[in-house]
Amino acid sequence: MSVAVNVGKRELQGDELFSLLSGHNLWPQVMEAMVVDRVLRALTCSTGAIEDYFASELARDSAFLEKKRAQLLLEGVKEGDADFYISRPFRLQLFKEQRFAPLVGSAFLKMKAGLDSVLFSMLRNRDHELTRELFFRLESGEESFDSLAARYAEGKEAESGGRLGPMEMKQLHPLLASLLSTAQPGVVNPPVVIDGFGVITLLHEKRGARLDDAMTAYLVDQLFREWVKGEVLAFFY
Repeated sequence: MSVAVNVGKRELQGDELFSLLSGHNLWPQVMEAMVVDRVLRALTCSTGAIEDYFASELARDSAFLEKKRAQLLLEGVKEGDADFYISRPFRLQLFKEQRFAPLVGSAFLKMKAGLDSVLFSMLRNRDHELTRELFFRLESGEESFDSLAARYAEGKEAESGGRLGPMEMKQLHPLLASLLSTAQPGVVNPPVVIDGFGVITLLHEKRGARLDDAMTAYLVDQLFREWVKGEVLAFFY
């Protein structure tokens, strides 16, 4: 017999729920949640810490936590699990800080080259003879980069007169990133072939990544995501 599951005001049969999870490719999210929850349940946190975490919500509505508990129970969460799911956002933040914040410094040094960003202009065209001709026009100052890109670029850069960025190096094609990493600002680079396109580039500015608060938060999240992937593979496969 299929087990019935309450979802809000709707009652779904178990086979309906499983079909939805599979059909919408939600099982990977479920698996990730399961491996994370195994760790979070082992953490201890006080009622005061939870109230501090939700301080802004409680300031607006003193019954915020009670209402959240009632909603969870309505959606089918067991009474014994309600406190855990209420505290889960705080537990997750605590886990990330304890587990991954100490690793940020070494991760930054390892990943810095890919985190540096560049502001540059690019013109791509599949006609390699044409790109060579356009390069000579640019090198001689006969025409401007934005004018030629608007007319001849076959990539999205045509919409911005060839100007792109700032973009992190790791977002770029490896050949393009290598070229820009050694390019001189303001100098038009001879065309190279990347994925079938003749590509002309002009570096405007290279911005070195800094380990500020925003970068720290980004790296903590990246380290966490890598950990989750490894845990899913180990636990389910």
